[in-house]
Amino acid sequence: MHDAVVIGAGSAGLSCAHALQTGGADFVLVSENLGGRICYSREEGVNFGAYFVMANYHNAAKLVTRKTWINPFSCRFHDGQGASFATLSGNTVRRLPGFLVFGAAMARFIRHYARFKTNCEYMSQREAMEVDPYIGQLFVQPASAFIARHRLGKVAQDYVSKFSYACTGVDMDTITALDFLNVCQGLVLPIHRFEFDETAETARLGNCFVRATVTGHSFAGTIHTVTLADGSTIEARNVVFATPAATTARFLDLGELRQTCQLYVEHVRGTLKPGLDSEEMNLFPFTSPVIFTALQDDGSYLVYSREPDIDLPAMFTTSEVVGRRAWDKAMYVQGRAYVEQQYGESTYVAGDHNGLGLEPAAISGVYAARQILKKLPKEA
Repeated sequence: MHDAVVIGAGSAGLSCAHALQTGGADFVLVSENLGGRICYSREEGVNFGAYFVMANYHNAAKLVTRKTWINPFSCRFHDGQGASFATLSGNTVRRLPGFLVFGAAMARFIRHYARFKTNCEYMSQREAMEVDPYIGQLFVQPASAFIARHRLGKVAQDYVSKFSYACTGVDMDTITALDFLNVCQGLVLPIHRFEFDETAETARLGNCFVRATVTGHSFAGTIHTVTLADGSTIEARNVVFATPAATTARFLDLGELRQTCQLYVEHVRGTLKPGLDSEEMNLFPFTSPVIFTALQDDGSYLVYSREPDIDLPAMFTTSEVVGRRAWDKAMYVQGRAYVEQQYGESTYVAGDHNGLGLEPAAISGVYAARQILKKLPKEA
C-alpha cells in the first residue's frame, strides 16, 4: 500500500514525484515515457516539444539542464506579405513608444505573476486567482482585449503577437491574456534551450518508476486501485493524474476542457533561402502555417508548423529531414475552461490544463505533492 501513485511523467508528474521523494513519501510514478512534452532527442541534440526554459522557471528548471542562450536580438519578424525586419531595425525605433507601454505592462504582470506562482505551490490555482483579482481577470480575458486596452496594436502586430504565436500556435483572439503575458516574458527575460537526461532521471526515481500504460482506475473506501495494461495493479491512498487533460478525462469527470492546438516539428539539415538566413530565428504571423524556424548549435534547423505538411522547398534551397514529431494535442490554449486540481479527499489533477508552459505544469505537480505530504504522519 503506497502513499500515492502518480500517473504521467511530464513536467507535472516529475515535479510531483520529486517533491514526494524529497518529502519521504512512499509513491509510484507510472508512465509510458519520461519527459512528456519535454521531448529531447539526445541523438539529434534538439527539443521536439517545449523549446526553451525561462530564467524564472524555478521548478521546471530542476528537471532539465540549461544549454544555449537564445538571442532575442537575432530574430527576423515577417509580415506575411513579403516584408520583414530584424529585432533591431528602423521599425523598432518607430515602435519605441509602444515598446515602453508594453514594458510597463510586462513589469506589472511579472510582479503579480511571481506572487501567483508562489501561491500556486500552496493553494489551488482558483484560490490563487481569488487572492489576486488582477491575475483572475487575465485568465478570462482574450489577449486581443488586453492588447486593445493597452493600445499595443502596432507593437503587438509587428512583434509581440508573433512571439506568442511561435510559442503557442494560436492567435490573439484565442489565447487568454494570462497565457499571452506568460509566454511574452520570454521577450524580456533570458531564455535558454535545454536538454533532458532520461537516464539520470530513471536512476533518480529507481524502483519508484514503473514504465507502463494505465488502463483503469477505481476508488473504494480510502484506496485507489490503478490497473496497468499487463493486468497488474497498484494500490495507494492518493492518486495524482498528471496526464494531458484528454487522457485524464477518461478516468475522471473533468467537465469542460480547453481545446488544444496542433503542432508539427521537423528537424532539418539544409540552407535557408535569402531573406530567411540572416538571423537565428524567423517568426511569422498567424496567417502563415509555419510558426517559426530556429537555427540550432550544429547548424541544423527546427521548423514548427500548425499544419502537418510543411512546405520545406518554399523556405530552403536544400533540405534533408532528420527527425519529425507530431503533436495532435500540443497545448490546452483555446477557451476559458478551468479544471479543478482536487476531486474528493485524495484525487488530484496536475498539468497545464489551466496555465500554459512547463513551469505552471511543474507547479501544479508540486501543489499536489504538498497536499499529500500534509496528510502523512509526522516522524517522532
